[in-house]
Parts: sequence; C-alpha cells; structure tokens
Amino acid sequence: MPDETAFAAPGMTARPAAAPVPGNPPAFFAYTSIGSSARWAEELLLYAVGAGLRDESEQRGGSDANTIRVLTEVIPKLAAGAGDDTFGLVLRELDARLDEARKVRAIDEAQQWRYVRARACPRCGCYALKILLDAAARPTGHIECFGHDEYGAPCRAAWASLADIVPDLARADALTG
Repeated sequence: MPDETAFAAPGMTARPAAAPVPGNPPAFFAYTSIGSSARWAEELLLYAVGAGLRDESEQRGGSDANTIRVLTEVIPKLAAGAGDDTFGLVLRELDARLDEARKVRAIDEAQQWRYVRARACPRCGCYALKILLDAAARPTGHIECFGHDEYGAPCRAAWASLADIVPDLARADALTG
C-alpha cells in the first residue's frame, strides 16, 4: 500500500520509497553512471586546466545530447590541456563505466570466456584455451588461445570449434563443467 502521507500531486498517491525502478534497473544504472562520470570528468578536467567554476548560464542539463556533447567535444578539448595523470584518471573512469555497461545482460556487448579444461593448445602447447560464451553463458563453439609461445609473444590461435582441435571429440557438452 503506498504511503499516502508523502508529497504527491493533488488526487494522486505518492510512489513508495522502496518501489522498484521501472524498466531494466541494471541498464538504467549503467546509463546514468556513464552520464554522471562524463560530467565528473568534465569538472575534473576544468579544474586541471585552471578554469573557474561555471555560472548558472553555463550549466548543462543531463540530456542525451548534452552527454554526447560532453563525451565527444568537451572532454577531448579539455584533455589536451590536462596533465598525463589527470588524463589517465579520466580514461580509466570512463573505461570502467563502459565495461560495466557492456556486462549488463540487456546490453550484452562484453565477450565472456571460459577456460577449456585439460586441453592444450596445438600451436603453443599451453593450457590457456578459452571458449566464447553467449549471453546465456552457453558455449558458442569459438575457441582462442590466450597463452604465449616460447618467445613470449601472444599465441591468439583461434578455431571455430573444439572439434577442429580434437577431431575425435564427439560432443561439445564436454566443455561444460
């Protein structure tokens, strides 16, 4: 039952404080954290280049257009005048927010990998074979080696399926576990 003592428009009841966020909460929080981090990065860079505080006429809202403008125009211009440490801090912050967004199941742009157990890479001999997983964490069949050869160079050999590596393997479900 909603709290009718809380403030609401006449004739309406207030939404309770513990009401769930409408829509997809992880996607919503990923979206808002990117916008928030963009504004934080802008303020940090303004401080780093010695700009003073903005007055009311220079304030921007949180619309998508303003967020895109901050990310594509304002931050690159300000980054040119910032030091390497500040620039690195901004890059790490924005990259962390993008990684969070990619991992949200509704967005699903992050590649997820799982080790293939007890199988050595035919090319370099290491045990760093990984299989690509789909959004439901099921094996897709695509396999890559994340190991290194004897000279220290990344192997990155790839195969379309485990059957290409081990011809006598009859079932792909041997990968699960």
